[in-house]
Parts: sequence; structure tokens; C-alpha cells
Amino acid sequence: MEKSYKSFNLALKEILEKKKIKFRTLENRTNLSYTYFSKLKNRKKAPPIETIEIIASGLDVPAEYFLEFRLHKIYESLRENPELLEEMSVFLEQLIEKKSLKVAERESYFKKE
Repeated sequence: MEKSYKSFNLALKEILEKKKIKFRTLENRTNLSYTYFSKLKNRKKAPPIETIEIIASGLDVPAEYFLEFRLHKIYESLRENPELLEEMSVFLEQLIEKKSLKVAERESYFKKE
């Protein structure tokens, strides 16, 4: 299954529409209340990671579908292995120094000459 790159509330709306699942159905699958889902739909902040896992299970999608879950896993990995952050920083600096890492600012960079 593809992954969403949208905020939790938008990703939730999208997957519910795609799978044609209503909040009442998800309520029965997760034991979370209809009112809670209504609040989630309109707020910008994602629920706790454990709740994302419960909702993902109720939707029959991997928790990794949600961007916030993936970001949390990255955070946890870096917190447990801080040396990875240093390695990544060195790697990015080397790419920048070698001019291997570029950001296109104008569309003309993509056109063949």
C-alpha cells in the first residue's frame, strides 16, 4: 500500500474515502468513539502513536501509512542511535561539498538543452 505524505487528519479523511469506511464502522473496529474521530478529523495535531496503530489496524493498513508514524519511528531511531545523526550530517555535507546535492530553483534546470 502507498504511504500518505499528508497530515494525519487529511490522510485519515483520504483513506476513509478510498476504503469507503464510515466513522461508525471504524468505531466498532477500534473501540474508539465516533466523537473522537470527529475531533481528529478537524484538528491539526496527530493522536498518540499507539492510537495511530489502533486506527491503522481498524483501517487494515500498516501504521506506516501515516506520515506522523514514520516520523516518530525516525525520531526513535535517532534518539536510540545518536551516532546516526552525525553520520547523516557528514554524508550530507560531503554531497554539498562535491556539488552532488543540488536544489533546482528554476524550471529551466530540468529542460534538455
